[in-house]
Amino acid sequence: MLRPMPAVYELVVEGEGVQPHSVAIGQQPYSIGRGPENDLVVPDGMVSWDHLKVWSERSTVWVSDAGSTNGTFVNGARIRGTIQVNQGDRITVGSLELHLQLHGEHTSNSELHAGGVALEELSTKLRHPFRSNRFTIGSAEDADLRIRGAHSYAAEFAIHGSDDIWIMVGTEDQPVEFDKVLEVAGMEFRLVRVEDNARQPTIQPQRDRFPYALRATLDGPTGPVAELTNLMSGSRVRVEAETRAVLLYLLGKRVLDDQKSDVTRDEVGWIPDNDVIVGVWGRSGLHDGANRLKVLVHRLRAEIRRAGFDPWFIERRRRFIRVRVREVTD
Repeated sequence: MLRPMPAVYELVVEGEGVQPHSVAIGQQPYSIGRGPENDLVVPDGMVSWDHLKVWSERSTVWVSDAGSTNGTFVNGARIRGTIQVNQGDRITVGSLELHLQLHGEHTSNSELHAGGVALEELSTKLRHPFRSNRFTIGSAEDADLRIRGAHSYAAEFAIHGSDDIWIMVGTEDQPVEFDKVLEVAGMEFRLVRVEDNARQPTIQPQRDRFPYALRATLDGPTGPVAELTNLMSGSRVRVEAETRAVLLYLLGKRVLDDQKSDVTRDEVGWIPDNDVIVGVWGRSGLHDGANRLKVLVHRLRAEIRRAGFDPWFIERRRRFIRVRVREVTD
């Protein structure tokens, strides 16, 4: 029997010139201040370098003022030290209004620390440092940055290194350049480099984003065939288009091979693009293989998405590709 995930709280961030959006609050203190090491960086002269922290413990939420100059206010009253706050309370920090609310079941999808990178809102200069190798924007309960009215997952960032960051929208993905303007859900952002030498990596419990089992063969009744099963819901999708099935076979085989070796968990499944291109089209496909592979991945993701699966179980980085699944069978 599956154990229910604990409900968590969110802070809805509001203020002059700020489009309301939300951040999750967990056991790890969520820090707010002007300093670049904070989880929410606020470029406001009324906000101290280290202003306050918010965290939850046993279904209780606490706010602690870090000795700020201009104070932290809860429902209009200045607080001293640490106090308990409740659903619906409003926390004022400089020009920001933070509205505490309970929002169902949630766990972080954090995996790896990505320090040194932040997503900055162009209009307000608020910064959201990346604390894992995934960062999602949307209206979904488990989005790292929740924006009302947006698609469940309007965009997702995959961070493979400080210089290898991808943005995923719909069924398309592409590398992201620092300081280039990105528009997501009606808001403008840019990726910026930040100093991050005052905090150690924090690994949060990970929700299993891809509870999938993959089975693929080159010797099906009519040729290559692959089947993806959601182990939580039991739903399935059968992929019979030859090149798509071959792609899944190659990616699944690499996962099996890596699991039998000493490859670290974070590196399991990565296979060079050129190896995939040759495996699908032969060496003759190398001359335009990058475009072929891009189109093939797009079509496979679209098929998977129509069947109700998360298309981002197929993950890419520069010159490599992999699938993220729980199980692979021959």
